[in-house]
Amino acid sequence: MTTDKYFQIGVIGAGMIAENHIQNLQKTGRAEVRWIAATTKEKAALVGGQYGIPNATGQYQDILEDAQVDGVIICTPPHLHAAMMEAALHAGKHVLVEKPLTLSVDAATHLLKLQKARPQLVSMDCSARHARLHPKYEAVKQFIQSGALGEVYFIHHNAISQQSRPGIEYHPSAKWFLNKDKAGGGPLFDWGVYDLSFHLGVLGDRHELEKVDTIHMSAGLDEKDPGADIYNVEEHFFTHLTFHGGLRFYWERAAHANMEAPNETRIYGTRGGLKLAYCSWDAAELTIYGLDKAGEAFQKTEYLNYQDQDDGYALSMHFLDCLEGKAKPIQSLSVSAAHLRIINECYQTNQNN
Repeated sequence: MTTDKYFQIGVIGAGMIAENHIQNLQKTGRAEVRWIAATTKEKAALVGGQYGIPNATGQYQDILEDAQVDGVIICTPPHLHAAMMEAALHAGKHVLVEKPLTLSVDAATHLLKLQKARPQLVSMDCSARHARLHPKYEAVKQFIQSGALGEVYFIHHNAISQQSRPGIEYHPSAKWFLNKDKAGGGPLFDWGVYDLSFHLGVLGDRHELEKVDTIHMSAGLDEKDPGADIYNVEEHFFTHLTFHGGLRFYWERAAHANMEAPNETRIYGTRGGLKLAYCSWDAAELTIYGLDKAGEAFQKTEYLNYQDQDDGYALSMHFLDCLEGKAKPIQSLSVSAAHLRIINECYQTNQNN
């Protein structure tokens, strides 16, 4: 009988998502959160005291200087990710960084170079959380690989919400979500990394973008006071992407539109189709469309057999498995960087229109 290795982890950041990581790490029974860092030592000590974390600091470099720390989890606003991850890699620490990986393609490319120079270190971001770590992802991927759909030529995904902006309704204290310089953007950055992780992943990671046909972004869709001095992220975007090989992807997401539409994906193939909602909290079912042996159209619902899963806990377990050498990151840093390039191309196309 083998026992899992026990790891010493430092958490950089002390907000809502940091607490989520701390809770899940402690739940695994495989790691001690040895350090927590925040903007001030007092804030770090306040949060750390709630979870029995022995060391608190206002300077995250203190964590990197501790030789007993195996890895760090970076839970700060996105504009800080690149510099903190670079410092952690230079310090010889494994890294799990919140999504999005960085705000710029150049920064992501630089991190990839650092990673390749340190292959012994695990470095990954969190954008597989609601995508590749759930059994639904593997079920859809295997169904497509079986050939039941024929050649997949079109994906249509949408998820539209009213007044669900991060930093206002979902996370009231995190007003940085509304500042493009800190967050990168609105739902295209906040949820786009999950969307691309799932939809491109089930098709074998097709990343070679040929063109962005159209894109539209809207902001200021009502007069509700966001309570922030800066509010310049988009609230609603939709775009049509074409990839090399002919795959097309119509993609729409809104965090604050005057409409509600459920998270839903429709995958079109030359022999059949598939409809689903990919998140873990959505229904555990796939609606399958096709033709029977007589050439008659049919549709059926297939119910997936899996237990409810806490995606945050699954992410913590996966990170620790990677540290122990039991697994490799289910989404590599290079794939996360490829998704970032697609997102940045969308923003660039929007500016040029």
